Amino acid sequence: MKRILLMLAVLLLTACGSGIEGTYSDPTGVAKYEFESGGKVYMSLLGVKTEQKYVVDGKHIKIITSSGNTQIFTRLEDGSLEGPLGIKLKKQP
Repeated sequence: MKRILLMLAVLLLTACGSGIEGTYSDPTGVAKYEFESGGKVYMSLLGVKTEQKYVVDGKHIKIITSSGNTQIFTRLEDGSLEGPLGIKLKKQP
């Protein structure tokens, strides 16, 4: 029983530490993603801002759009995100 509780605690701590927060944008500033805790992301594309949900799955960030589609971004070694069509988003200060 203690072993199971310990494993659950480790999994919970791992899940909590793997989140993403902050603002990421492409080099031109056309696309901006503002990640908040709790699985909420604000996407601004060409000046149009929408609220979506996201989940972190290892090194992948999956954004579930209101239309039911999923955009998958990969967290790179340098902390930036790479998404569809090779778009790269860097964390803004």
